[in-house]
Amino acid sequence: MANQNLQISGKISNEKIDNKGLIESIAEMRKEFNPDSQNKVINNALRSTFLVPAMLEKNQELVADKDNHVQFQDKQTAKFMLVNKNVKNENGEEQTISYFPVFTSKEAMDEMRKTTDQNFMPFAMKFADIANLTENTPNVSGFVIDPFTKEHNLPFTKPMLESIKQTLINFKKSREAAVKAAEEATGESAPNITVNSNKDEV
Repeated sequence: MANQNLQISGKISNEKIDNKGLIESIAEMRKEFNPDSQNKVINNALRSTFLVPAMLEKNQELVADKDNHVQFQDKQTAKFMLVNKNVKNENGEEQTISYFPVFTSKEAMDEMRKTTDQNFMPFAMKFADIANLTENTPNVSGFVIDPFTKEHNLPFTKPMLESIKQTLINFKKSREAAVKAAEEATGESAPNITVNSNKDEV
């Protein structure tokens, strides 16, 4: 990983998560692909929480206390799992690309358990954290939603994530500019009214 101190938020979770809206929008996009159906999928994905399989590894590190006494402490790190796909490049040569698998439900993730004997834990993570993790992992091409489910598996490649990020940044900038313009317009055109409460004046 490029950044060893990458801060992402996620928690080990066996809770039921609800991604019905996302699954329905992916199915709609598969039936009729157009900018509206694509945007609906992206908007649902941005609001979704996914289960991301990871293996917990226990390491020891030296930690100094306030009196500078050094001792070993157990430190748990999460090693996120990958799925590989063989593709042909422009020269017709076969190469392997890797994706982080993410799941819309515990049931969808159980399909992965059938393909591996590795013991992994489900981490509940938001789209933004998964995108951040993907962006900061050099040997990964993206992440894929429900890779073992035919109906609604969906890859998000690094170029797609960069495009979504830029769209969100531009939207935020234009919204901030609109708010600022509205405030300036209101401030300039606001009437200058003074109220005189002197009862003796008529």
